[in-house]
Amino acid sequence: MDTLRRHATGYNFIGDPDTGVTVRWGRNLTENPARAPWPELVDISISNQCSKGCDFCYRDSHPDGAVMCLETYEHLLDCLTSPIWGPPFQVAIGGGEPLEHPQLLDILDATQRRGIVANFTTNGLLLDAALARSLAGRVGAVAMSANGLSDFDPSKARLLHEAGVRTNLHFILDANTLPQALEIAQGEHDALLSNLSGVVFLARKPKGRSGPEGILRFEDPLLKPFLDAVSSSGSGIPLGFDACSVPLLLNHGGIDPRTVDACECGFFSVYVDEDLEVRPCSFSGSDRDAWNLLERDFATIWEELFHPYRERQSADSCDRECPGREHCRGKCPLFDEISFCHGKTGT
Repeated sequence: MDTLRRHATGYNFIGDPDTGVTVRWGRNLTENPARAPWPELVDISISNQCSKGCDFCYRDSHPDGAVMCLETYEHLLDCLTSPIWGPPFQVAIGGGEPLEHPQLLDILDATQRRGIVANFTTNGLLLDAALARSLAGRVGAVAMSANGLSDFDPSKARLLHEAGVRTNLHFILDANTLPQALEIAQGEHDALLSNLSGVVFLARKPKGRSGPEGILRFEDPLLKPFLDAVSSSGSGIPLGFDACSVPLLLNHGGIDPRTVDACECGFFSVYVDEDLEVRPCSFSGSDRDAWNLLERDFATIWEELFHPYRERQSADSCDRECPGREHCRGKCPLFDEISFCHGKTGT
């Protein structure tokens, strides 16, 4: 696939499909653009079907969940392709469990034919050597989700690695997994995680089957040591975080603000579910910022209907004196429970 390049007034973007590296800048290399004229990333749920029943599932996926067929998926990709800007650079395919979708390989092929990088997240249970080999050349990366290291099967990561598939671990970060997260950041599990390209810590969200019990708390005594370990790069494996953790990382002060981006939902990325419902973020359950592609065209949703959402998000109400404030849009608008550093008190 060719490198994607987009240039508009105050916005420039280059995406390399071979490495997954993306570069974005505004009127100059030190300026961040306000938003993209067309999304760089689309988070797509191809089903809400999953048989594992994880207690952290924010979508409450189940074995009989709805499934998006290949024809609908291809129609969606057509909707997401602009006559001016072309297609998004990449899609993040999720669910549900993508490996339970009977047409997953066809979906990946349809994505690739349109010059879009396909990535997906899986629990890995259905992965075997033959399937791992079939993914080679079809995906940019695979993410394995795990609620703690006991939920991570290194043999599955090895299968993907041996097939030449870039693989990351999506590690659910909550009060119960924080001790292991600290060990990961200190490099104690580098051997176990050696077949991975990186570990991304995802803050557990109080949505779906995951209630407020067990989510990470600001006052947890291990939180600061964990952030210190991340800052000091004790692990030989690259570590990352989801956008929900950005305010906490910036307020901690040990993270270079140039290495993190504020929440990109509705500004540079968008979410579409298996019913073609379009929202800024996959965690949003509100209909206030949701529109269906059976009723509205995507350009109208992105260019016009998301405007009130962007205005609310850009009006950062945080009054904390923070060295990274200019890089942050403030607290998550969806979950006060994980907004660790909003306001002056840090709660």
